[in-house]
Amino acid sequence: MKLLKAIKAWWKGLNPKVRWTISTVLKVGVTVLAFYALLTHKIRVDKESDPVTIISAITTYLPTVDARTFWTFCIIAGAVKFVGVLCSAFSWHLLLVGQRIKFPFWRHIVTTFLIGRFIGTFLPSTLGLDGYTLYDAGRYSNQWERVTMAKALEKFIGITGLFLGMLILMPFGIHIFEGNAMMAGLIIGSVAGSVVLAVFLGVFFPTLLQKLMSLALKLTPGFIRNKIETQAERLIEAAGAYKGRTGLLITTFVAKFMVHFTTAIVYVFTAYAVGVATVDFGAVTFASTIQILGTVLSPTIAGEGAREAIQAFLLSGQMTTVQAVLSAALGFIAAEAATLWGGAFWWGRRGNFRPVYCTVDDQQVDYEHLNAKAEQSESSVGLQDGPLGASQ
Repeated sequence: MKLLKAIKAWWKGLNPKVRWTISTVLKVGVTVLAFYALLTHKIRVDKESDPVTIISAITTYLPTVDARTFWTFCIIAGAVKFVGVLCSAFSWHLLLVGQRIKFPFWRHIVTTFLIGRFIGTFLPSTLGLDGYTLYDAGRYSNQWERVTMAKALEKFIGITGLFLGMLILMPFGIHIFEGNAMMAGLIIGSVAGSVVLAVFLGVFFPTLLQKLMSLALKLTPGFIRNKIETQAERLIEAAGAYKGRTGLLITTFVAKFMVHFTTAIVYVFTAYAVGVATVDFGAVTFASTIQILGTVLSPTIAGEGAREAIQAFLLSGQMTTVQAVLSAALGFIAAEAATLWGGAFWWGRRGNFRPVYCTVDDQQVDYEHLNAKAEQSESSVGLQDGPLGASQ
C-alpha cells in the first residue's frame, strides 16, 4: 500500500506534459506487446512434438491449405466474433439503462468495450474487460453503487448465457464423448441446467430463490456456507434493482446467449480455414462452449494454452490434433483481431476526455466530480503559481 501511494504521489507530481508522454509511450509499448504475445504464444500441435509458436505452426502447416479458403473463413470468423462483441456491449448497455444510466451506445459503450477487451488480452479471464467497463461507467456517471449492481448481474447473466448455449447445443454435439456420451450428458445437463434455473429464479423470482437458498443452506456443510450466502445475496441484490423490467432482462439474456453462441461458431469457420474438409457443426460448437468455460476458469492470460489443449482433447475424433490446435489458436487470433484495434480508442482517451453525454435519471451528468479531481491534482503540484504553471 505504501508503495502504491508513493507511486501515485510521484505520478501526480509530474508535469502533465510529461505524464502524457509517459502514458503514450506505455500505450504504444503495450500494443506492440499484444501483437508479439499473440504471435509468439507457444502451442503443442501433437503429443510427441515440442511446443512451437503460433506463427511457426501457421507458417509450417498452413501453406498446405488453399490460401483463398484460409483467408475467406478467417475473415468470416472475425466478422462473426465482432457481432458477438456488439451483443456483449449491448447487454451491458441494457443493464446500465435498467439502472437509469445512459451513455451513447456506438460512440461510448462500444468503444469502451473494445478498450476493455484490448486490456483484457494481458489479464486472466475477463478481468480486463469487466474492470475497465465497471471503472468507465462508475467514473463518468459517479453512480458506483448502481454500476456495481449492473456488473454483478451481468456476470450472472453472462455465465447463464454460456450454460444455456451448452444445453441447447448438447443434443447435437454430445457424441464427441463417444461411449461416455450418456454419462457426460447427465453431468453437463445437471450442472448447466442447475445454473440456468438458479439464475432465472434469482432474476425473475428473487423471493423464491431466497427461500430455496435458505433451505439449501441448512443442508450445506459449514465450511462452504459463507460462500454460498455471499453469492446468493449478490444475486438477489442485483436482480432486485430490475424488478418489473422483464422485457429488458429477457433481451439481455438473449444478447448474452448470442455472445457465446457466436464465439462457438467462430471455431467452425477456423476449422474450415485450416483445411478440415467436413466440419460437424454441432460437435464443434458444443465442444467450444465447454472450451470457453475452461478458458474462463483457467488461471491463464486470455485463456492461452488452455484453449488449444481443451479443443484438441474434445475434438480428437473430428479432426487431427494439428487442425484442432490451429483452429483454436486461429479462433483466438480472429477474436483479438476483431478487437485489438480498441487500443486506438485507448490512446485517444486523455485525462480530459468526457462522453458526448451521460444521463442519470434522465438528467445530464455535469462531470463536476471529475473537474474537481483534476483541479485538486493540478493545485497539488503547483501548476497555478510555480514554474510548472508558467510553462503551461
